[in-house]
Amino acid sequence: MDTPEDFQFLTASVVQQHNPYQEGEYLVIKTYPREKRLCCVHRSFDYSIARNKRDLENLAHDYSSFGLRVFHQGKLYQVINSGEPGIISKQQDWKIHPDYEDAHYDQNAEGEIIVCDCSYPYFSALVSYSSLCNEPIAESQPLTCLVDDEGREIDNCPNCGGRLIIDYEDEEDWEEDYIPTACEGCSNYHGQFYNRNLLVCAIHPHGFDSKSCPDFTS
Repeated sequence: MDTPEDFQFLTASVVQQHNPYQEGEYLVIKTYPREKRLCCVHRSFDYSIARNKRDLENLAHDYSSFGLRVFHQGKLYQVINSGEPGIISKQQDWKIHPDYEDAHYDQNAEGEIIVCDCSYPYFSALVSYSSLCNEPIAESQPLTCLVDDEGREIDNCPNCGGRLIIDYEDEEDWEEDYIPTACEGCSNYHGQFYNRNLLVCAIHPHGFDSKSCPDFTS
């Protein structure tokens, strides 16, 4: 028997969201704030249409930003002016293992999924052990939680290499770890966290995926 949910698939836009991305397809994705899964608001094989859709989305939202990517050789790439793939995007379509998704929403589970500044999701598990004085100690240990790489202990992000375990007592090291190379010395740099999301600057809220930024201001 058909259900109301079944009839939704008669709408092309709904069906499109369930189809895998195809080679050469342009995606308009949310780039800030980061989410656990890729948030794609538009898909098209027409570069001009996708570019205009990105611009409209950015005009329509005050607290979110959207970027344009192209699906190439199984990965998302930045798009250069001609519509061709540029450098590989740090933000990808990550596939989280269902077991870790369940644990994230389980109030009795000692851990949660956290999104790195580059968009990579990992599971922060609470690990308990005893000190040399037999005192109980509980610390967070990052674990990989993707379908093709889950349960591996990590100290650095496999996607961007950033440190995931930070000693908050050393504020200078903490700040240095989060300043992107392109932002060092820039007066536009903000570098504050809001609900676990790092706001790099007002021009590029999620940072600039290159060693140099066109909007750098000394």
